[in-house]
Amino acid sequence: MKYFLFFLFFINIKSYPFQIEVVNITDKKASVYIVVFDHKDGFPFKGEKGIFKWKGTPAEAEKGVSTGLPDGNYAVAVFQDTDGNGELTKWFFGKPREPYGLLGAVEKPKKKPDFSENSKKISRDSVLQIRLWEP
Repeated sequence: MKYFLFFLFFINIKSYPFQIEVVNITDKKASVYIVVFDHKDGFPFKGEKGIFKWKGTPAEAEKGVSTGLPDGNYAVAVFQDTDGNGELTKWFFGKPREPYGLLGAVEKPKKKPDFSENSKKISRDSVLQIRLWEP
């Protein structure tokens, strides 16, 4: 019986889905949106095309959000809805007017993000940190 419980313990270890933590949130009141994409359609700013969508408080986003997704190739987009309209507000030429972040962005993006450049293989036990960039 001891061996069976020991075996079950190790099977359970690998079952945690990957988690996303958002860093550099300056506005502590406006909602944060996280969208995970598994294809280029809609990436990065058409959240309705994502396979995982989350909306919550800045404190929840900083603590971490569990996706429930299996291992796979994903791109992640995050934005903070500072004007409260439920979507990423952009300038007339398409550049975001609200804080946003992308998986793998080590500096503020200078061009429209591409799925192939911003996606990566993610395992279930990963913890991803995504930085919000001011517009």
